[in-house]
Amino acid sequence: MDFKPWLKSNPFPFNIKFIFLYLIILYSIFKHINNYWSLTEKLSVMNKEKNKDLNQKIDNELKKKELQKKYGADFRGEGNISPELENQWLNYIDEFEKQFNSTTEQISVWEYIGQPAYQKINELSPNEISKELERVLAVMRENNIYLDTFCEVDDNELYRFITEELFVYEIDNMNIPGMSTNFIYEEFHPNAKFDIEMAFDNFFTSTMQKHTSIDGKGYDLTYVDTKNHKNAINEPVDKKTVIEKINNFLNTFDYFEIISNEILEITINQDKTDAQIDFRIHINGRFHKSKETITYKGNGFFKLKPSEYGGWDIYHINMPGLKF
Repeated sequence: MDFKPWLKSNPFPFNIKFIFLYLIILYSIFKHINNYWSLTEKLSVMNKEKNKDLNQKIDNELKKKELQKKYGADFRGEGNISPELENQWLNYIDEFEKQFNSTTEQISVWEYIGQPAYQKINELSPNEISKELERVLAVMRENNIYLDTFCEVDDNELYRFITEELFVYEIDNMNIPGMSTNFIYEEFHPNAKFDIEMAFDNFFTSTMQKHTSIDGKGYDLTYVDTKNHKNAINEPVDKKTVIEKINNFLNTFDYFEIISNEILEITINQDKTDAQIDFRIHINGRFHKSKETITYKGNGFFKLKPSEYGGWDIYHINMPGLKF
């Protein structure tokens, strides 16, 4: 603000004007000093935070060396997490290793959650089961034990499973803050139809999309049994041929556009050792630098069998564009 015009027109004596000017100068000096101290304070806080992070990083590196020496832990790569979060994670690992190495004791899930009272399923009326199931699940959650399902499971079966199977299942007697134990119903009672649908879905969303395998060597063939593949007349096809044929088909195009892949029918034998999934597909093979498109459209089927690693694997492929 410019005070000169005001001072020139002001009828006050000179000494009053001088005092006023003096006050303005003092105010300006005070303002600059205040700004300086504010900046100094901010820099001080920043330096403290920087030093705190540096000290935490040093502590983390010492902690890593300690864990490497005590448990053979292997820390590779540089993460983007904050030093504080990394420290929490290292302490969690340390606590886990301490408890894991200090005890081999295993106890039942029922003992782990405090041996709560419960009724057997045949002691409950049909309209009591759902309410009792919620109570039991709540007790489990309070003790960091969780149960999930991939498929629809009715309350009667879920309650029976918990009280007759899960409660007697043994786990390590470890209690670490923040750690939970998670169970999946289908790990105990596999759902063949669900697993077959998962294999079918993975083939079109991962293999046909040319995703890389976990080991980084080739395309994702997780749900394709390359070791025990069969041709149309049930003769063995060697692993190398299976991989080469699938790779050649995938490498024909830059990418595939999945217009539709509809499941028509799933047939599973009585022993659940073999299955066939019939489907209808509409797929376009595309190129990045060309509008040219080759369409694969029509019916096909996969033959599958249970995998030794869980789930079901495709051991025969017959679809538009790719047949054995």
